Amino acid sequence: MKTSFVIKTIFIKNIFIPALTLCLFSPIGHTSQIYDLESASTKSKSRSNSSNDSSNDSSNDSSSGGVSGGIGAAIGGLFIGVFISAAEIGIRSMVFAGDNSLQRYQRNEAKTLDAEELKTVQSLAATNKMSKTEYSEFQKQNYKNTLFRTNGDPILPALRLSSQWLSGAGDINAQLFRAEAGYGFISVSYAQNRLQEDGDSLTLSNLLVHYRMSFSNDFSWDLAYGRGKMNGNQAHDGRVFAMPIRFRFHKDWHVEYYPVWSSYGGGSLSEHQFSFNYHYDYIGATVGYKTWSAGTTAVDGLFTGLYLSF
Repeated sequence: MKTSFVIKTIFIKNIFIPALTLCLFSPIGHTSQIYDLESASTKSKSRSNSSNDSSNDSSNDSSSGGVSGGIGAAIGGLFIGVFISAAEIGIRSMVFAGDNSLQRYQRNEAKTLDAEELKTVQSLAATNKMSKTEYSEFQKQNYKNTLFRTNGDPILPALRLSSQWLSGAGDINAQLFRAEAGYGFISVSYAQNRLQEDGDSLTLSNLLVHYRMSFSNDFSWDLAYGRGKMNGNQAHDGRVFAMPIRFRFHKDWHVEYYPVWSSYGGGSLSEHQFSFNYHYDYIGATVGYKTWSAGTTAVDGLFTGLYLSF
């Protein structure tokens, strides 16, 4: 009896009471993916303090200045020159593609040249009766005349209203609403994503200004920047950058890739959406895949949707 009593006493004091205390006073873990996504999106990354290492290394590096410093300066100058040249090419391409978007709004069908007129111009150029400058300008104008936009074109919409419904793993579901309005190379969009899971909800919304670039009648690429809001367990404001790309591979079909990167309170959230879209007159149907990710947390799923484009 005494032995049994001693064993019970030891069990109660050393195992049962500590375990009960741990259960009662330990924080209850939250298993919602939406909750984890919000937490990871707003968590700033810690920076390691490397000032001591850099100060120690500086004394060693100073002794190897001389020739290596000169080589480093030359290589640095070369990289700067290449970077500046690449930046100039990039800016020119952006301006050219933005002008293409504006040109597409100037006509609703291609303005093709008469075959005889084209043959005459080519003959003048071949016999040097037309200068290279004049012929270059003719080619540019001829290219612009091939650019056009039909009413309701979803590649470069004047107004587009989209609704999508996503079903993810477990009990996750989401709804998206997006409205975009613009003319030529400028547009403004507002989007709202509402994610729900087991009573938890997370709303992501953003307001963006787009610079719309057209590389043909069937290929557009936007650069968009603006402000975003995240409303879940807490409210957060942040910055948003997006880069939607649309490509039409058939007169009724196009694909869309719509990546969005957001920064909230030092953390970051990325959103990637890929879809196939069927378009008829002013209405279209969408099916695709979408994912949100922050840190090690990801929420994804397949979605379907409808849109109107004018």
